[in-house]
Amino acid sequence: MDYTIKDSFFDDQEQKSFWTQTQFPAKVVQMELKDNMLVYKEKEFVKRKVGIMTHYLLLFKDQEVHKWVNLINITMELIKNPVVGQGIRFLQNKQSFEMYGDVETWFNYLKKYCIQRTFSQKYTLLKKIGQGNFAEVFKAISKIDGQEYAIKCFRKSDLKEEVDKLSIIKETSIMRKLQHDSVIKMYEVFEGEEYLYLVLEYLRGGELHKFMKKSPPFSEEKCSKLIYKLLKTCQFIHEQGILHRDIKPENIMLRKKDDLEDICICDFGLADYYTPSGKYLFTRCGTPGYVAPELLQDKVYDYKVDIYSVGILMFILIAGKSPFEGKDYDDVVMRNYYAKVRFDECKLSEHGMSLLQGIMNKNPVKRLSAQDALNHQWFIQEKLAKTCQFKIRRHSNVKKLPHLDGSPIPTTNFLSPKNSFNNLSPQSLTRTADITPNSPITPITPLQHKGKPIRKSIFNLQQI
Repeated sequence: MDYTIKDSFFDDQEQKSFWTQTQFPAKVVQMELKDNMLVYKEKEFVKRKVGIMTHYLLLFKDQEVHKWVNLINITMELIKNPVVGQGIRFLQNKQSFEMYGDVETWFNYLKKYCIQRTFSQKYTLLKKIGQGNFAEVFKAISKIDGQEYAIKCFRKSDLKEEVDKLSIIKETSIMRKLQHDSVIKMYEVFEGEEYLYLVLEYLRGGELHKFMKKSPPFSEEKCSKLIYKLLKTCQFIHEQGILHRDIKPENIMLRKKDDLEDICICDFGLADYYTPSGKYLFTRCGTPGYVAPELLQDKVYDYKVDIYSVGILMFILIAGKSPFEGKDYDDVVMRNYYAKVRFDECKLSEHGMSLLQGIMNKNPVKRLSAQDALNHQWFIQEKLAKTCQFKIRRHSNVKKLPHLDGSPIPTTNFLSPKNSFNNLSPQSLTRTADITPNSPITPITPLQHKGKPIRKSIFNLQQI
């Protein structure tokens, strides 16, 4: 059974053996899949009981788990043997395991956890629809079912540092975990010779940012419905132990054109799992003008950084301008850093103002959590605690929101209130990417490294 095992971007060099033969760390109560499969052992096929428990493959012996393997980011491929028929091959670190039988259901279940190698056989890229800081996004069509998808492509040659690999692994891990109607769906991951491909849900409605550019300031009623939905989604994300850290209009998308009834939070490239110690892969990250002040101030932070970002969006929807609007990039960051907000620029009811000030409180201890905000009187007043059904139709002859007119913002040599952004990250933690110059809608970037987003790591990678 000769075949070539290729190196994978996702290989874990510290994982010496394919199987783990210690006791399985959970009680095997109910498995997603189980069957008797033919496995290749000592030059012959033998029948063994095999099971799947979430993303673990279990191999049984005498009705007990004999050995097991975590299938997250292991390469998986369909194979065919002339004697026993169709099977699945799993590969990791130059080692493999094959099983044969009725494997189609198994393959379809596991493709959300494993890495595949057959992207060009399954998808056709149609056109580029987005440029991220670290990836390009293409509209694509499936060669299997004709459905449209969004493909997020990472060039492997741009991901040379260990921190880059960890970042991609974390993003895919988080997206697999977040199964929610208002979070963009990731279906499968592929690896090619030059690129990694994340197959995502294709959202036809485009960015909320683009919708806002052609919209007048929202009425309080319309704003409350959108903010309620975002807070509900943030609550779900936080319940999974995850912080998004980059909530802004560009990362909120509509499933249908001009229809705010069905929105999705997208782009989890800067998301992370919450830790009380404040130790993250990257600590200071996000987009100036949309982040909580404690994140810019190098303080330990928690889930409430996302709530503050929702508050900034609420301010923009009502006032038609950013709370941190400045004459240039430096000014925007400084205003965001000190969080001096003129709430009188928002024409809100007493309850509406109370909520806005509660979710934009610069003291995170006093700031409302997602649950606190959802229970606020403003939403009860708007009858949103029970229902959140609405639709905002496209307006004609409307005034653009000034903050979102797309005009470039001039940049100057930037210094934070404490130090230059020079010291936020060593050069090894930057990546080259062809992105937009510094502006309130692009991630934090020091001027001497234009186009190379800064992400500050505060602990040794070996400690992860």
